[in-house]
Amino acid sequence: MSYYASSDIGGTFTDTAVLDPRGRLRRYKASTVPDNPVKGILATLALAAADDGVELRELLSQIAIFSHGTTIATNAALTRKGARIGLLQTAGFGDTVFINRGYKATGLDEATSKNFRLLTKPVPFVDRKLVREINERVDYKGRVLVPLDEAQARAVVRELLAEKVDAIAVSLLWAFKVPDHERRLRDIIQEEAPGVFVTISSDLLPRLGELARTQTAVMNAFLGPKVKGAMRSLVDSLHAEGLPREPLLMRSNGGLSAAGSAADEAVGILLSGPVGGVVGARLVGEQIGSSNVISTDMGGTSFDVGLIIDGRPMIQRETFIERQVVAVPSVAIDTIGAGGGSIATVQNGRLRVGPESAGAVPGPACYGAGGTEPTVTDADVVLGLVNPDNFLGGRIKLDADLARKAIEEKVAKPLGLSIEDAAEGIKRIVDSQMSDLVRQATVYRGYDPRDFILVAYGGAGPVHASSYGADLGVDKIVVPRTASILSAHGILLSDLVVTREQASSLICPAGTDAFSDHIKAEELNRVFGDLQESARQALNAQGVDITAVEYERYVDVRFRPQIFDMSVDVSKFPFAKPDVDALIEHFIKSYEARFGTGSAFRAAGIEISAFRIVARARLHRADGSGTAAASGAPAKTTTRRIYSGGAWREAAIHDESAIRPGFAFDGPAIVEFDDTTLVVGAGQCAEVDKFLNVTLTARA
Repeated sequence: MSYYASSDIGGTFTDTAVLDPRGRLRRYKASTVPDNPVKGILATLALAAADDGVELRELLSQIAIFSHGTTIATNAALTRKGARIGLLQTAGFGDTVFINRGYKATGLDEATSKNFRLLTKPVPFVDRKLVREINERVDYKGRVLVPLDEAQARAVVRELLAEKVDAIAVSLLWAFKVPDHERRLRDIIQEEAPGVFVTISSDLLPRLGELARTQTAVMNAFLGPKVKGAMRSLVDSLHAEGLPREPLLMRSNGGLSAAGSAADEAVGILLSGPVGGVVGARLVGEQIGSSNVISTDMGGTSFDVGLIIDGRPMIQRETFIERQVVAVPSVAIDTIGAGGGSIATVQNGRLRVGPESAGAVPGPACYGAGGTEPTVTDADVVLGLVNPDNFLGGRIKLDADLARKAIEEKVAKPLGLSIEDAAEGIKRIVDSQMSDLVRQATVYRGYDPRDFILVAYGGAGPVHASSYGADLGVDKIVVPRTASILSAHGILLSDLVVTREQASSLICPAGTDAFSDHIKAEELNRVFGDLQESARQALNAQGVDITAVEYERYVDVRFRPQIFDMSVDVSKFPFAKPDVDALIEHFIKSYEARFGTGSAFRAAGIEISAFRIVARARLHRADGSGTAAASGAPAKTTTRRIYSGGAWREAAIHDESAIRPGFAFDGPAIVEFDDTTLVVGAGQCAEVDKFLNVTLTARA
């Protein structure tokens, strides 16, 4: 009899899901400890142990699988607190990351990019004085034009050591075609400096495009030593407390891998925490019977949006962190600084909410921990949406007077409003910001949000979903029973995932109608076969019991005159000749779905530039998709006044014991869970399904 557990460390709270030997899924939250994140994990596991009347060590000793989502890489990138790194590049290309295509708006949102005073080129993560050019050259066909100068290479490595670098990135021109020079440089670095962390671009990103490849290698070297130290601390701390196995770590691609090897591809965990929520939202979609889902996660610091299309999380080839492109496959997540801790300020007579956050320390004013700035949580308390006596099941008591005082002094008086109207203004602004981000994540990609269900989670998501969901016009807003810890729940249910990629250049010339005359099915089968075998070996090396492996296949395709590719999924494998034509037609259809009917340029010819395979291995674990219904008689419904639409209104108040299959109720109403609060707006009705998901719809 074993436990299965997973944790997700957020900016304010650490969430943990525990699947116990009786098949019950249990939820725990504790304050995040920024200086020692493991403490937050152990605090939640101590709560689980106390519920079972055992010591923490005994519970940990019975955990068969512990998985974890972390923000260590994200925070290191955002605060630029990583390693001091050196960079080796082909002679003549040492300015690659500094030229950066010359774009000054890279990585900026639309509003910021319109302010010319803020248009500066992104600042690389490597100092110019720590870049060294290496005498070597390979051409686009993979032919060695200039052999690697090993004597010079050793000399520049010693120069970087004298500069006290902690890590070295290597990115040579056309190395993805022939990686021999990069691999030899890695050997030389390890011989000259055994303790220095090394990243070579051909291992990390075997793809055309020296800028993206170099920036990704630089970011990996910058993050690697810190991630390595953090994972060692995590593993050692959990082992010391009694965990018998190595923890697994959530990766940005939507799967797990061994925590001990995370540093080798540190850029692969930049979205570790938020991705778990998208995986959990996909499960909720399966339960509801919908394959198209918008996942919305409102926590204490940020608001994250992901899409599930036809049952699969949307994958993006690139993402931006600190305006640097990170070109590794990851679940597509859009984020803004909008959470329960987002600070409201008045600037030039206008109310502004976020992106600054009060975080876990000192937190919102109502925490009584020294915070004086008004936040979204303070507004929710003033409006009567959050019960000050029932925050985290009563473990934390909120001070409504402090919330009112902060809003009065910092918002209401400067704007000449009542405290309640000021609080409602804060809520309306943050709700509008969140619905706008959902539109950006959907409409900008060619999707109509009304064709999706919306899953709301995070500690603050259920409080606000009835508002931002209604603004989007979605038919169903779904709040799962595990809403406050859905990211941890998604991590708990995730599989081992390995991604493998290979650059290519398969071309159909201009004027081609029969694509399969130029792109051979045999070549596609060979490349995907090699990638599949490499992925299978990597999964077997994880040392975890695997029940089955599933493969997803993708190709990157573009019209010949274009610079940028579009990734499309491969529905049939192995290929026969007609399947090649069907694949290209699928690309053309997908292209026009995104950019408009008639935008495709068939006559230009087609080029397949890369192949990618995602291998997913199922893990042995009990079914944790549901959760036990409340036992005993439900508590009696009460009422409480809430402020909405400029007036006080009576709202029905239910506690968690009322959430049973078939229970239905109308808004305005509030459900007070032990770890979050669900608000049902006026004009909405709610119904509980057999999985204890609460679905909100507009009342007819």
